[in-house]
Amino acid sequence: MTDRFDCEVLVVGAGPTGLLAANLLKRAGVDVRIVEQRSEATRESRAFAVQARTLELLDSIGLAGTFVAQGVRADSVNIHVKGRFRGGLDFTRARADDTPYPFILMIPQSKTEAILAADCAALGVTVERGVTVTGIAQDESGVTTQTAGAGTIRSRFVIGADGSRSVVRREAGLGWDGDMLPQRFLLADCRVEWPLDHDRFRVFLNGPLIGLFLPLDGAKLSRVMATDLSGTFGDEDGSKPAPLDLAEMQAGLAAAIALPVTLSDPVWVTRYRAHHRFTDRYRAGRMFVAGDAAHIHSPAGGQGMNTGLQDAANLAWKLAAMLRGGADDALLDSYDAERRPVGEAVVRSTGKLFAAAAGQAGWKAAIRDRAVSALLPLISRAPPFQKKAFRNASQRAISYRTDRTGKTPGPGDRAPDAKLRDGSVFALLRGYRFALLIFSRTPLDDADAARVAAVRARGIAVGVIAGPQPDEAFSRYNVADRAVLLVRPDGYIAWRSDTLEIEAAASCIP
Repeated sequence: MTDRFDCEVLVVGAGPTGLLAANLLKRAGVDVRIVEQRSEATRESRAFAVQARTLELLDSIGLAGTFVAQGVRADSVNIHVKGRFRGGLDFTRARADDTPYPFILMIPQSKTEAILAADCAALGVTVERGVTVTGIAQDESGVTTQTAGAGTIRSRFVIGADGSRSVVRREAGLGWDGDMLPQRFLLADCRVEWPLDHDRFRVFLNGPLIGLFLPLDGAKLSRVMATDLSGTFGDEDGSKPAPLDLAEMQAGLAAAIALPVTLSDPVWVTRYRAHHRFTDRYRAGRMFVAGDAAHIHSPAGGQGMNTGLQDAANLAWKLAAMLRGGADDALLDSYDAERRPVGEAVVRSTGKLFAAAAGQAGWKAAIRDRAVSALLPLISRAPPFQKKAFRNASQRAISYRTDRTGKTPGPGDRAPDAKLRDGSVFALLRGYRFALLIFSRTPLDDADAARVAAVRARGIAVGVIAGPQPDEAFSRYNVADRAVLLVRPDGYIAWRSDTLEIEAAASCIP
């Protein structure tokens, strides 16, 4: 094959995962193209919950403020049983002071894609729409992708972010295991008039029925969801659901929430059925899968899109290190080693949560309702419960750590935020790049300052946290006196020393 390439990385699929992958690759200096079969961008809300860990990632590239400005902040998840509020998650009690984003951001997927696409365009990457991948073949030096709409595209690598029916996954020969869940739901984005407010994420349990309310744009637009008991769902695989009108949606929601409700001004109305599936590998040679092409699951917990975005963040810098810095191929293998266990864990955890909330009927549903009514008011008042629940839901608990003997946080752990005399730790880490964090309880002497200057002169980002500083940073990073940490572009720690081994840390950057 010729070694003439049309781009270094071809991203297939312009949903949130593909857009972020293209964005981060471009920021890392990689020549990237992104193609999408759909001729138009997403107009529906679809995935809507953005978790704290994702906002931290968006903060690192300067987009978190735009997202927060266009979304709705949800500080709680209220749970109702037979129409009565019983408790739930209250993020103000979670004491999540290691993140600037102690909430769930509710924002329609259409807005998420629009923000990411606009930022890609500003970087010089435009989505090539109306392009269908018809075949992919890889060899020792690259990948040849045949398309209808863009001809033949030759690249060094391909990322499949093309959803649950991924062509890239199929052409790479990757497995796709799992099941379709039996529960069926009615779903709408519309105006909701009811006796409750429009500010809170709400879950309604009522025997075999479940209802959801998610704030999107005040009283003007909300997402609602309810159990579908019509028996006329449509195709079993969920690809062609039967038509749904707002009257049926309203009746189903009213039955589930046990409250009077009026729906109007629909933007999107459909029936929904969830899958739980995952691939057996995230990499096949020069081909990778991410997001829904690698894992799909129920919407319970709002984890799906966030997991895909973190896939993109994990993979992009590794591809850039291979292409720009000549990193070893084993670094690309670490994408599967780190992200596949996360994807499989999300499939399992959301499955359990979904089954507990929506998979019960008869006496089991009655017992669930009684248990929730009795226990939830008690545990909702317990800060440890709130802290653990939000830590898991926000994806701040995810770690790639393999050695549990060293200090925490250490290699594989997320780098937490902390306030500094001027700014914050996260402000030092912005730019989707490797960064050194140098901690010292006392000011650096001239020799150490010269060593820092020499590293910076090589173009390496260095954040110095020295001298009089709030103790929060030293305690959060478990620093007694001095330490050096190397933080990866995706916000995870790559290396740690509890002495000022500045040059050794810098030498670990691929």
